Amino acid sequence: MGPGTNTRLANYLDQRAARRVLQAIIAKTDDVETVRWLGRPIWQYPLDAWVIQEMVVGLRPDLIVETGTCQGGSAFFFATLCDLTGHGEVMSIDIAARGTIPHPRIRYVEGSSVEPTIVESVAQRIKELDAKSILIMLDSDHTERHVREELEAYAPLIPLGSYIYVQDGCIDELACFRNGRPGPMAAVRSFLEQHPEFVRDTEVEFRYVMTAHPYGWLKRISVK
Repeated sequence: MGPGTNTRLANYLDQRAARRVLQAIIAKTDDVETVRWLGRPIWQYPLDAWVIQEMVVGLRPDLIVETGTCQGGSAFFFATLCDLTGHGEVMSIDIAARGTIPHPRIRYVEGSSVEPTIVESVAQRIKELDAKSILIMLDSDHTERHVREELEAYAPLIPLGSYIYVQDGCIDELACFRNGRPGPMAAVRSFLEQHPEFVRDTEVEFRYVMTAHPYGWLKRISVK
C-alpha cells in the first residue's frame, strides 16, 4: 500500500501507527508538560496545536472560550493567534488556575465552568460582542459527567458553523490513561446522540492523521 492509500485496512493501520506515535510523544514530552509556545508552557500536543491555529485563522472567532486555564499557556497561545489575525479575544475559565499569563486579549475567570453564573457571563460577553463566530475549548475536568455538563451548558451558545472542541478523548483510547475512564469520548458520543444539530467533524479531527482528541471537533450544523 503506497502513500495516500484509502482503504479500510490502510486507515486501520494508520490509526494504529498514530496511536503508537502519540504514546511516544506523551512519554517524550512528559504528557506535553515540556511543550512551549514562545517560551511559555502551552500544555498542547504540537500537531493538535497546529490544527487549532488553522481553525482560528479560518474561523476568525470573535470569542474563544477555554475551560481549564492550568498555567495560562493555551490562553496565551490563542491570544497571540488573535494578534496575528488582528481579531478576537479569549475567556479562560478555571476553578483554581495554577498560573496566568497577562495579555490584553485575555480575560481570566475564576470559577467552575458549569456554574450558571459563569456560563451566563460567557453568554453576556457573546451578546456584547454580537459574536457571529465562536470557538469553545473544553479542557478542564475530563470525566464523562463533567464534560457532558459542559457540553449541555455551552452548546446553546454556539452559532451555526462554529465549534466546540472537546480535548483529551485519548483518555478513552490509550492504556496509560485507563484510570481516567470514562472520559470525554463517552460524553461526546451520548451528547451527539441527543443533539443532531451538532456533528463530529472528522475532516478536521484527522487532518494530520494523529490526534490526542478523538471526537474532539464538534460543529453546529443546524438550529433545533
